Amino acid sequence: MARLTAIAVLLSLIGSGAQAADFGLTRWSEDHRDLADSATHATPLDAIKHIPLGDDPGHYLSLGGQLRMKGVAFDAPLFGLGTAGADGYWFQRLNLHGDWHAGPHLRVFAELGDARVHSKDAPPATVDANRSDLQLAFADLATADSGPRLVLRIGRQELAFDSTQRFVALREGPNVRRAYDGARLTGSAGKLEVTAFITEPVEYRDDSAFDDRNNPHLRFSGLRVRRGEPATSYLDAYWYRYEREDALFGGIRSAELREVFGLQSAGRAGRYDWDTEALYQTGEFGRSDIRAWAFSALLGRSFSTVWNPRLALQLDLASGDRQAGDGRLETFNPLFPRGAYFSQSGLSDFSNLVHAGLFVTARPTPRLSLGVGGGHMARQSRADAAYAQPLLPIPRSTVDDKSIGDYLRINASYRCNRHLSLATEMLRYIPASGLRDVGADTADYAELVAKFLF
Repeated sequence: MARLTAIAVLLSLIGSGAQAADFGLTRWSEDHRDLADSATHATPLDAIKHIPLGDDPGHYLSLGGQLRMKGVAFDAPLFGLGTAGADGYWFQRLNLHGDWHAGPHLRVFAELGDARVHSKDAPPATVDANRSDLQLAFADLATADSGPRLVLRIGRQELAFDSTQRFVALREGPNVRRAYDGARLTGSAGKLEVTAFITEPVEYRDDSAFDDRNNPHLRFSGLRVRRGEPATSYLDAYWYRYEREDALFGGIRSAELREVFGLQSAGRAGRYDWDTEALYQTGEFGRSDIRAWAFSALLGRSFSTVWNPRLALQLDLASGDRQAGDGRLETFNPLFPRGAYFSQSGLSDFSNLVHAGLFVTARPTPRLSLGVGGGHMARQSRADAAYAQPLLPIPRSTVDDKSIGDYLRINASYRCNRHLSLATEMLRYIPASGLRDVGADTADYAELVAKFLF
């Protein structure tokens, strides 16, 4: 019934005029205090975004949600080298949340999620379906509403430190977003922000309702220091500690401990923008020492011509293992990566990789965005495999030819109004001759997404 009601509301609003965007990718980061005055409401749904709880304007409840439908067609997962064949299926995801503010010092956020997959031939993965479960539930304890501030967040939460989200991401592309059980402390003063966290990622189950739990075999903690402002430019330095008791590399299963040291710089100057990141990983996997690294750069240039085009150059490098059994593991682990960083298909992961791409985006109208581009991918180390997500070695990919292949990507998005948006992506990936010699096929992927937020 809830899904049918949401669909009916969606259809009733398709024709409404576009309003200022105030729905974010992270719903817990939204601020709807501007809707306290009913005169500012653009649709009936605005009434639930700020529900006063008494005379104090700092005490209020905000309700919201999301309905997303996503259709997928993929003719060659793993280039046809795995057991999965061509498939077409669709996802549905319904999330409903409540955000209770009890003044400037206490805030409680909870979100229920229901994610399902339909008509998929292959067995559903944990990112495909998670019926009727607690997606988020946390409390914020804050020292002040402005100025120097400390915020302690305790409970089930999402981690998102930057807009690119290469290695710690929300996992918006698949059907089930990623969450963590734990604590996070953030202190901010002027242009300086320090964040420390200790968590256990959520282990998703789809056997019954409300059966998710924290994963006691996987721990993720860290410290992140930022100087600057995301709207202009900033520099981040961070340390992560990643501990997994049952990791698998090269057919060997053992405990994995990674210490990750990284730097990230991002910003905008005039018509130029950039986002660069470098990481080094050390630690242990069983009896092997870990020595791995990665580097990434996104460099953009916008033009003040018709359609406001932007040209972007992308370069990504990640280490691979150079020799099995030498007492050293050099395969870079992308941790909790953004699944759609290279494309929505999940055919490439940020491990043992050399990637260069060129992309053009344009906005023919304020509501319509178009993009086209492509690139070339190769393995950094000939001795290691090519990887698909999530850190899955592509069978028979350790051939003499390091090249993985070339791809072309086309995408478009249209914002119908304040609540409804549509998006599509199409990808053609042509494997290199070395992979074709062992049976790889050209991979075609397409998706269509309709998303309704309120």
